[in-house]
Amino acid sequence: MKLNGIPRGRGGTSIRTLLLLELIILVACDPGMTVRQINSFVQSENVAVTAVPKISVDVKTTHQLIGENSYSPQSVATNTSDFLITITGVELVAEGTTFQNKPRVANYYPLNVPAHDTAALDVNFRFSDGVSKVFRNPSELRIDYSSQQGPGVARITLAGGPLNAK
Repeated sequence: MKLNGIPRGRGGTSIRTLLLLELIILVACDPGMTVRQINSFVQSENVAVTAVPKISVDVKTTHQLIGENSYSPQSVATNTSDFLITITGVELVAEGTTFQNKPRVANYYPLNVPAHDTAALDVNFRFSDGVSKVFRNPSELRIDYSSQQGPGVARITLAGGPLNAK
């Protein structure tokens, strides 16, 4: 039997049905995205004094599925100052919401970083929405620290983009 020029079988299967099923499967796939650090410097602020310890933070680019609800990039903090710094915490501010870091290792923070030394950060965030919603606009990773000069916050900018973004 033919209907509108399309052959139909006894089970009601048609080319249109197969095409519709293929389209549904394609749409249901969770494409990927890239989340990367977009500034090469760290903005630090320290309200106590003018001599701010310098911290360099490197957040490795991640490639994630847009529906993933976690973000755990490899991250390294480098203390380029002449003073010991103590990193007391990490948080992410995105889309007007502050997400608290949930380190995978208990009691990871406070983390001491000697002068002119580097330390890996335990960065692990969980979201109720997928990473595509969290990183829809540039976000700010904040690293709270203290030193003998007083407290400070290092701020870096992260952004999401297409999977092949550089």
